[in-house]
Amino acid sequence: MVPTFRKVASFGSIIGAFYLISAPAFAASPCDGVDTHLTKQRRTDYAKLIAGNLNAKVRPSKVDVTKFMQAAGWTVVYANVPVADPGYFFFETSSGAPKFKDVWGGVADKSEAPAIFAWAMKLGANRAIASCFTDMVAGD
Repeated sequence: MVPTFRKVASFGSIIGAFYLISAPAFAASPCDGVDTHLTKQRRTDYAKLIAGNLNAKVRPSKVDVTKFMQAAGWTVVYANVPVADPGYFFFETSSGAPKFKDVWGGVADKSEAPAIFAWAMKLGANRAIASCFTDMVAGD
């Protein structure tokens, strides 16, 4: 009877170890459900939108869009611009055309994630965009 118990215990240990090793692979990503595919057309369209919303005159060709997030009427793009530090530009499209809402720039660490998420939600962004954005700026 004792050997059977030991076999079960060792089998359970193996399953437990497997779970601990593979658990992160099963975890949901903060960007699940968010379209992060940056196409050439999106890069061009959002470079124009950003250039048009800067206080200084900047040609769209000088705006370098490098990241894209879109979900449920909200889009966030990360872009380098020649007149300021790079930033995450927020656009809302409930009226059909993307409307610039705000820009977030800077460096953040994991401890600032709740405040960053709250800022995006206060702006009006949906939970999917706020989560994905927060993970991008305050992730590991």
